[in-house]
Amino acid sequence: MPGGTVVADRQQLTRLLGQFRDLPPKVRTSTRRELRAVGDDVIGEQRAILSGPLPAGVEVAGQSRALAYNKKTGQFFTRKINLYADREVQRPGRSTGLRERIKAGLVTRVVTGKTRQGIDIRTQNRKAPMSTGWNAKRFRHPVFGNKERWVYQAGQPYFFKPVFKGRADMIRRAAAILNDAVEGR
Repeated sequence: MPGGTVVADRQQLTRLLGQFRDLPPKVRTSTRRELRAVGDDVIGEQRAILSGPLPAGVEVAGQSRALAYNKKTGQFFTRKINLYADREVQRPGRSTGLRERIKAGLVTRVVTGKTRQGIDIRTQNRKAPMSTGWNAKRFRHPVFGNKERWVYQAGQPYFFKPVFKGRADMIRRAAAILNDAVEGR
């Protein structure tokens, strides 16, 4: 868009990423490096949430029963539902470094293939396998790997809120970078 302001939308970004393959290799390399920096603000917010205070402990405070319907058999049955309450963390300070590994695994990924194009904020699960559990409101896990003893733990939803908040800015910045690369500036 020569001489104009960049008005970014998702279709424009997809079109520009589709034209990305036609650029010379040196331009693609530098542009891809710039595109990876587009998600830095979002990742910074996610890391700030993870660096904050630990969530409270969780315990099962009781159970309630609910009536449910089995579509396969056509019969009703009762279902037990756990009720949860906050509690003190039993041994604060003891850690496996999960939050640090999750922070290290947050990346911006640029995909410019023939069938798929996009810019994603992702968590690399191989660095922190419990990253999806930690993003939940609460989750259940074995105590330090002991499969005999399982506990509930409060999670810390860190991922989606910063992504949704920074999405429009990411699209705008990525479109500006791609416009500059395609126009040859």
